[in-house]
Amino acid sequence: MSQNKIVKGYKVFGPDWTCKGFQYEVGKSYEMDEKPVVCERGFHFCEKLMDCFCYYKFNAENKVAEVIAYGEIAETGILET
Repeated sequence: MSQNKIVKGYKVFGPDWTCKGFQYEVGKSYEMDEKPVVCERGFHFCEKLMDCFCYYKFNAENKVAEVIAYGEIAETGILET
């Protein structure tokens, strides 16, 4: 389901603030022209901090940041923990 709204969440980055080959910078905003599709394209994040570690192995050098997503957001079901 896609909808236009604002969602706060959390995102894991590599030690150099990259994720899947994309370079991020703290404090910057990013946009994409394509429609987001879960697990295919778009910027991804988790609404619950704990859920981030279901997708990434723990690495003490990784960065974790609170993010704000806005615009068209594609969502999946809630992850069971």
